[in-house]
Amino acid sequence: MGYACPRDGSELVAPEDSERTAFARHGIHHCDECSGMLLNADAAISAISQDRMNLMHEAFEKEGAEIDLDCPLCDSHMRVREIVFQRLDGTDMDPMELDGCPTCASFWFDAGELQRISPPRNGGSNGHREANTLAMVLELLFHLPFEIR
Repeated sequence: MGYACPRDGSELVAPEDSERTAFARHGIHHCDECSGMLLNADAAISAISQDRMNLMHEAFEKEGAEIDLDCPLCDSHMRVREIVFQRLDGTDMDPMELDGCPTCASFWFDAGELQRISPPRNGGSNGHREANTLAMVLELLFHLPFEIR
């Protein structure tokens, strides 16, 4: 059973069908068209990822502005919150908007949000290559402290 990208409707690539081991480890469905990524705590093989996403999910269960974006996994209306990761030196990164499902612990990262941390080289628009880079960025982010506002 496939899932559709909540931004452009194209079919999401399942973690097990991805060539990226980071995607399988963290349960990341991705869109090859827009480079967006869908994360789900239950799909993550990594215990670190599961724990971090469940912690993030708690912030979306009762708070956050509802947005016009349906969760690809359960069709609930997603909510938006800001997430701020800390750098290794303890300083805060710029806030990112994070779309989260209050029902099933899923999160949608638009490529543009993650690109602020790792911008594409030469203004590239290759979704497949950008997704590889963003997967590595996301994997590193899971190890940093964060705050959801």
